[in-house]
Amino acid sequence: MLICLAVAAADAMLWVLGSLLSTGAQAAPQQVWRIFPGVGMLRFMCLAVMMLVVVLGHRLLPTGGISRWLALAALVLVATAAGWIVFVQSFCDIGRWLGFELRYSRYCGSAGFPQRQVPVMVVRQLQFALPMVGLYEFASRSRRAAEALHEAGLRQMSLARDLAAGRAQLLQAQIEPHFLFNSLANVRRLVRTDAAAAASMLADLLRYLQEALPRLRETESTLGQEIELVRAFLDVHGVRMGPRLRYDIVMPETLAQLPVPPMLLLTLVENALKHGLQPLPEGGCIQVGASRSGAVLTLTVGDTGRGMGDASGHGTGLANIRARLRALHGAAAALSLQVNEPRGVRATITLPAVPG
Repeated sequence: MLICLAVAAADAMLWVLGSLLSTGAQAAPQQVWRIFPGVGMLRFMCLAVMMLVVVLGHRLLPTGGISRWLALAALVLVATAAGWIVFVQSFCDIGRWLGFELRYSRYCGSAGFPQRQVPVMVVRQLQFALPMVGLYEFASRSRRAAEALHEAGLRQMSLARDLAAGRAQLLQAQIEPHFLFNSLANVRRLVRTDAAAAASMLADLLRYLQEALPRLRETESTLGQEIELVRAFLDVHGVRMGPRLRYDIVMPETLAQLPVPPMLLLTLVENALKHGLQPLPEGGCIQVGASRSGAVLTLTVGDTGRGMGDASGHGTGLANIRARLRALHGAAAALSLQVNEPRGVRATITLPAVPG
């Protein structure tokens, strides 16, 4: 409304000066100040009604597409018509109240404005309606863009917190106390019975910790680094489980530098070991593989364990993997579980193969 008032004041001044010049009146200060309030009121009424039409009509517009542009054009015409109606209905009353012969005052009391004057006055209202609708649409789009940017920033912050929490949880799940205690207890037992095996297990444990600890601070890793982490993890458990644990890792060297989210493979391997092999007296085999087809990288972890149960695919670790893949790559990445042959479970991750 303040904008309408300012525009009305400026237009009223131009109107008054034009009216005085056109009627041949002397533009005395007292005449100007007598005419100015009434004309300013008239212009303010026109602009205020037009603004009200724009604000209310803008809420009813379609959300997008060509239909919105057509609706905006219609809104310009409606606002123009509203301004014209207010002008026609109020102009003569304002003129009589002022007691001055202004432009077009001679038509008051007749059937109305002559046909040749209507286009001029309609265009005058259109000159206000068009920028009014355009500026309001621009302000509305800017406001929506700012809100979307703010929401995107909040989502980004939430995603960063979730990723940090997920990395910490995943790392904590791998370097949990009972894993370290059991590994060190096995080292102590082997020192008494098999010093060479104890030294080998201690070396594997140190290698695993060297690979795992930096992941807490990293947001990205490479496939080669993740494979080495998995290998060290399986070597530690291999000393504990002996012949009950066998594993096979197949990764082309050309894929070693491809970036992958940290701890994804390790979580799948730990899941296969914990839920697939360890419950079986005879243990089993874990197969880890990586392949690339065009722009898609496929990671697989299969086991010959006890197979899929009712709760398979719904664990916290797998849920974290799905959430991280969705947050990082959207629909371009996925985790799926299938029955392995001859038995067990096969987990497959597909994600974009982005060169590092």
